[in-house]
Amino acid sequence: LFDACNEEGYYCDWIGPATIDTAAMNDTMERGIIAKADAIITQGVIDEQLVKQAKENNIPVVLVDNDMPASARTAFFGKNFTQQAELLLADIEKRMGEDEPIIMAIQVAEESFPIAAQQIEEIEKVFLKHRGGFEIVDVTSSKSDKVRARKEWVSTFEKYENVNVSISLASESVESCYESAKELHKSDNMLIYGVDDMPITLDFIKEGKIDGSVVTSFYQYGYEGVRILYEYVTTGRKPEHIETNLIIVDKDNINHYRELNDGK
Repeated sequence: LFDACNEEGYYCDWIGPATIDTAAMNDTMERGIIAKADAIITQGVIDEQLVKQAKENNIPVVLVDNDMPASARTAFFGKNFTQQAELLLADIEKRMGEDEPIIMAIQVAEESFPIAAQQIEEIEKVFLKHRGGFEIVDVTSSKSDKVRARKEWVSTFEKYENVNVSISLASESVESCYESAKELHKSDNMLIYGVDDMPITLDFIKEGKIDGSVVTSFYQYGYEGVRILYEYVTTGRKPEHIETNLIIVDKDNINHYRELNDGK
């Protein structure tokens, strides 16, 4: 975001709550509208009426991560959740085979968000292909808080001792997952996956603490989001949906991935 703005000479600001707080996000969005921002990029978990209000004030809005197709948003930038689930299944089967039953626990940022339900739904559909069968025994919410994330993972692992695959769909919670599993002496008997390429996640992959992470480019979210909004403001061109590239980063490609993304 800042790179794109600096290259073109735009002023941009990055503001909002540090944890999941939709009320605070709505407040930030409302202040942006009142301040007559030229354009807004935000996660699609805000009040749909604020997107409509922005449009009424000639402020285009790009949503990321979670879409609200019926809203007045200008464009949506997000993952293909089917592809994400397929990448996870392929990697799990590579490591544990096709006949081992999968006993899975999942942690999301907020269970009530549509983005959480959509990701879990695609996992359920795709993992039906697994010959050994699978079961999701627990789904918890981190609320984007590491203390809560760890508490929830400990509770899950104590309650469901046979979990052999854990997936953190909240980017900050994979660290808490590993630490909880290690504390309970389960980390060596479980595949641990995260999403996104936070520095600690990449470090954990390199150190062999977790098995992999499905990553997309948040740099692309910001950079391309600015480009899309500028093009819309200047030409009126309105893209409908732009999918980002997805890959699994693991110990085999972590060094190459970091080289490609160095400085971004």
